[in-house]
Amino acid sequence: MASADHHPTAITTIPSDTAVPTPAPARDNDAFSSSSPPSKPPSSRIHTLRRLLHAHITQTTDRTLTRLSKLLSNPASTDALICTLGYIFTLLSSLTSRTLSRRLTTLATSIATKAQDVLLPGETLVATIPAPTSTRVLAQASTSCKALGDVLLDFHIFVRLWGVVGIWAWAREVWGTPLPAKSDNGSKNGDEVKKIWKEKVLRRIAWAQIASCTTFQIIENVAYLASKGVLDGLPGWTGEEGKRREVKWWAWSSRFWAAHVVLEFGRLWTIWRYQDQDAGGGHAHGVSDGEKEDKLKMVEKKREDRIWWRDVVSNVAYFPLTMHWSHEEGLLGDGRVGACGMVAGGVLLVDAWRETA
Repeated sequence: MASADHHPTAITTIPSDTAVPTPAPARDNDAFSSSSPPSKPPSSRIHTLRRLLHAHITQTTDRTLTRLSKLLSNPASTDALICTLGYIFTLLSSLTSRTLSRRLTTLATSIATKAQDVLLPGETLVATIPAPTSTRVLAQASTSCKALGDVLLDFHIFVRLWGVVGIWAWAREVWGTPLPAKSDNGSKNGDEVKKIWKEKVLRRIAWAQIASCTTFQIIENVAYLASKGVLDGLPGWTGEEGKRREVKWWAWSSRFWAAHVVLEFGRLWTIWRYQDQDAGGGHAHGVSDGEKEDKLKMVEKKREDRIWWRDVVSNVAYFPLTMHWSHEEGLLGDGRVGACGMVAGGVLLVDAWRETA
């Protein structure tokens, strides 16, 4: 506790054989020092800092868990989370495996170099050497990351088994959305004609995407069920013949997925090509209403631009994966697959996390 002993006042010790001098007028800073409240002891300050830190951690944790709950309550954002985590662990497995391989190669080279001086020509050294602790940890980390990544990506495919239902809802929405109608002077309004043409192009792309996604989903479902042994016993799905057919069906499903990605590039290019027509339009009457409308349009335009760039980055990262799985032997290693998948799912996850704020 604070006491007078901890804050002594200014006292001047004067020898007894000297006269007492006239005190000098107090300076401003002396008056300020004498009138300032006593400072808190270090223990009190530490307690206050701990209390503030605890409150900050509690609020941050609560806010983060609330946003995570919102994220997991949405199937699309949950899919992005599982996809991103699965590819992250695939990438980590590849990186740790490469590091482990380099360490083992260095160790083997070092042993061979040392043994070369003592071995006679034609002799061979066979030795069993316990691996260092760090090497064993790397090997276990690589195996665990690979196993966890496979589980997540397998679940990612499993939840798509009923994806045809979502595609049907997508087709129903496209069918029920009417194209913009021409006004009486539509033939003379160039912007309106371009907007109608844009909507027609997007409509055709949407129907082509629905067809490719439906075919992809059906073929992938059959291949996935075959990989789990569900189709064992059916003609053509048993033994080596069944394995070869399964591989072919996986490849064909990825080819239709690749077609969807190419069509998505066409959709994004169409939106970019006709974006000036979307930005046009008259203003509302009145200064205040016009300013408010302009602000709303600006916010909506920023949101549309963010979504456009999100879809561009995601599909650019997905495209190499579609090419990789469209070939029965594959084209990419696990490291590149993990990196591309992490980017493709990561941009979707970041945007989904932003929406939970």
